[in-house]
Amino acid sequence: MARIVLPRDAVDDLILNYDPASPQARFVKARPELAATLESARLPTAALPWPKDLAPKPAPPARPPAKTDDLSTFAGYDAVIVTWTAAEATTLAALLSPGANSQLADWYEYQHDIASYEKLVTGAVAPFNDKTPDMARYYHSLGLYYPCRIGQKRVLLFKSGLHLDYDGPAVPVRKLMAEIANAVKPNVFITTGTGGGIGKDVQLGDVVIAHHTVFDCQDQFKGAAWLPASPPQTSPLPAKALSLMTEDLLRVNAARLPTAWVKRPVKMWHGTGTAIATTDFFGFDDSTDYYGLQQTKAQASDMGDAMVGLAMTTDVHVPGLQWFAIRNASDPQMPVTPGGDIVSKLKAAKTEAGTIYQDYGAFTTAGSVIASWAVVAAS
Repeated sequence: MARIVLPRDAVDDLILNYDPASPQARFVKARPELAATLESARLPTAALPWPKDLAPKPAPPARPPAKTDDLSTFAGYDAVIVTWTAAEATTLAALLSPGANSQLADWYEYQHDIASYEKLVTGAVAPFNDKTPDMARYYHSLGLYYPCRIGQKRVLLFKSGLHLDYDGPAVPVRKLMAEIANAVKPNVFITTGTGGGIGKDVQLGDVVIAHHTVFDCQDQFKGAAWLPASPPQTSPLPAKALSLMTEDLLRVNAARLPTAWVKRPVKMWHGTGTAIATTDFFGFDDSTDYYGLQQTKAQASDMGDAMVGLAMTTDVHVPGLQWFAIRNASDPQMPVTPGGDIVSKLKAAKTEAGTIYQDYGAFTTAGSVIASWAVVAAS
């Protein structure tokens, strides 16, 4: 049976673009109480009990790069960590580049070879093409980035300005991911961020470290020629990584999550059979499995990681490159009763999922950032 894909709406905009460090006017208008909420109540704390000599530190270059510079300055860095939404990037900055401005004001804009992307990004709702004042920093921007250190490891943090499901049929994000990896030539490339939990056992705030990613395209990319015959498989998890993801580190921000959705400590899903399903629309799991996400056997859904895997395995020429896909469950399986007006029920569930993301996405993201930190530190 064909599934109804809900049209893009304010929830999609919120999940991709809402910035908890500095809520944009349109989101404050929708929820006026945000104007009176302290920044500390919207953002995760960076005061974590990091192991000695492994605490992340900002490491800006001596000369600030120009917007049009390529990333060759960072060639030979040990790792690249890519994230996607504004809330994810804010958490990445707060935890891994503490002291750099929490509103990403200190991060550098990436516009290298921008002309080649202008003709590729044709999506009407792509942030890349959004000229509204609220989105000025993302207009014709390929991303924001900032260097840091994890112990002796040099790491480039990157917030992508391109997105698989928003930019149009040319999927320019694949080109961008390959461009970053080929320029920096890291040992480790990580894509991380928020995602929808799949299955009743995946709790809000859980972290999924994928053994493999899989495309679940039911909309704009259904039957696309570039869809791979087999799912992109990630690299083996470094032996010491899990031991670094301690409860002491995780509980600090996980304690900010609502008890209505959280009944136990954060679980790290990993190992054979652990997967992230990349959809070509905002799909979410519900108790009726309307979108069939449970059939993918994945524990989280996202809108990009499998495409990163495709780029890493087919377009990148860096010997020995390891790549990882790590997601946090920023919304759990949503309860939906079968029968009746299913479309109205799905819309209500989507709205609730969006509210959960807005209120808690920055705190759930702390878990996947800690997991990414651990993978880099252990590699």
